[in-house]
Amino acid sequence: MSITEKDCATLLFREVQQFRQPWIWIVLTGTSVTALWAALSPFFLDSDWQDHWVLHIILILFGLIFGIGLPWVFYVTKLVTEIRSDGLVISFYPLLFFPIKIYFKNMQNCTAIKYKPLQEYGGWGVRLGAKGTAYNVSGNRGVQIELINGSKILIGSKKSEVLAATINLIIGSKNSN
Repeated sequence: MSITEKDCATLLFREVQQFRQPWIWIVLTGTSVTALWAALSPFFLDSDWQDHWVLHIILILFGLIFGIGLPWVFYVTKLVTEIRSDGLVISFYPLLFFPIKIYFKNMQNCTAIKYKPLQEYGGWGVRLGAKGTAYNVSGNRGVQIELINGSKILIGSKKSEVLAATINLIIGSKNSN
């Protein structure tokens, strides 16, 4: 097995972001406690399992999904943005099954911007909207990339200026060659 140049792409930039905003965790904690209470309350309040066993099973599943599963998904979700020598890679585990790779030759323009996540994209996460596709987990700063086919991609970033400058440096050097 030989290693090709494609396998050895140089990492030029990497940013990892996660859902760690206090307001999200306050809402998730409230939701989790409520869901777990709903799931466990039949054990403490109702001793008549035979008459309502289907309801009890539904409540237990509800409690497990919203009391444990939902907070777990928010805890493990991470947006990883990498600039490699051969392109931009966006990973949004576990929301995207495969990383998205955008080659520099397909990029036309890149700008660091301030945006309104709720108004322009409907919130955070992987969002499809009139302004294009957005990948973000927090804040209101990011990088807007316009592709040569006219589509736009927004990547939320706490380092938007550095990310945009690095992409523009590479795009500029590729276009001048």
